[in-house]
Amino acid sequence: MFKKNFDAIEVLLVSALVVFLVLFGIYVPTLGFLGLLLMAAPICVITYRKGIFQGIIALLLSGIIIAIFLPYIISVVFCSINFSLGIVMGAILKREKPINVLLGSTAALAGLFALGAAYIIFSGPKDLLNNIYTSFESFMVTYYQGSSGVTPEEVKQFVKYFEIYLPSILILLFLMWSLFQYRVVSYILKYLYKIEVTKFGNFKDIHVPYELSLLFLLTLVAAFLPIPTEFKNAFLNIESILTFVYIVAGASVLLYILSKKLILKNAFLSKTISIFIVLLFVILPFLSFSLVFFGVFDSVFNIRRFIR
Repeated sequence: MFKKNFDAIEVLLVSALVVFLVLFGIYVPTLGFLGLLLMAAPICVITYRKGIFQGIIALLLSGIIIAIFLPYIISVVFCSINFSLGIVMGAILKREKPINVLLGSTAALAGLFALGAAYIIFSGPKDLLNNIYTSFESFMVTYYQGSSGVTPEEVKQFVKYFEIYLPSILILLFLMWSLFQYRVVSYILKYLYKIEVTKFGNFKDIHVPYELSLLFLLTLVAAFLPIPTEFKNAFLNIESILTFVYIVAGASVLLYILSKKLILKNAFLSKTISIFIVLLFVILPFLSFSLVFFGVFDSVFNIRRFIR
């Protein structure tokens, strides 16, 4: 009986904390953004420790309270985010590898966002998308109108590319958010509850399956095929996501090579220089292409085998 009462109190406290983080994020400028980033962490922790049922109760209770203070549609949005980063991540955190946890929560976020976007598109005005696109384009042209060297045509071209690559941009943002959430939850479980969760392996050991290199090659070829624009845009988004994946994989290969070849007497100095070089390759566009090559090449041939 005491345990049930304690669980109920814990659910209430988690719900209250989620509501506080949401309201903090909405009403506090600048720093409030951090509250929105962290709002799903309490639900993820209680789902991991107590189970899905308690997590869902905390989610629904916090959603009802948020709906009292904010418009119900905003409450639904926050509940969807907390479901993906809280319930989904907490439920699979015990059983899956970290990469699968990230992919699962990212897929849940992207799926719920797609459902919400589809609902708005099909239930809203007929020209809703065109109106949003036109308004955004007008805003960008007005914003950059006074900038030297930027013409309205260049701004419109940027908006067009932004529209094409928006799905991949959102998916990568969701992935980064999931990674941030995973790190926060890991630290909470470790230092507050003395629970160790599965950690990521060494960054230097990242290796992408060779099957993805075939998909990457297909996306590159599809850009030149006479296919409908919708399919071509889909391939472009897959290509941009895989490019990001191979940049990360290439950075891993480069760091591995530097760790084997750049050996100084001071180990800390050697590691610092290696990380600085890798960051240069990531930041500078003309060098980041070489990271993509490293990543693809390692995916197919596993070049670490030849480096001693």
